[in-house]
Amino acid sequence: MAHKNHDKTVDKKTESERPDQDQLREEIQQLAYTLFCQCSYEHGHDIEHWVEAERRVLERYQARRKTRV
Repeated sequence: MAHKNHDKTVDKKTESERPDQDQLREEIQQLAYTLFCQCSYEHGHDIEHWVEAERRVLERYQARRKTRV
């Protein structure tokens, strides 16, 4: 029984290190909006801004994972 509790603790730690989908989406959304503002609020580049924001945020999380391993 103690072994099961240990497994749950390890699982919780692993889960807490990973961002959840809502957190990722929020960070990407905020950065995409920042990119939109930096481009003088020029419309028509929403997909470009989103893809760039997504790339940066995911890259940041991957870099964090590499430094922890």
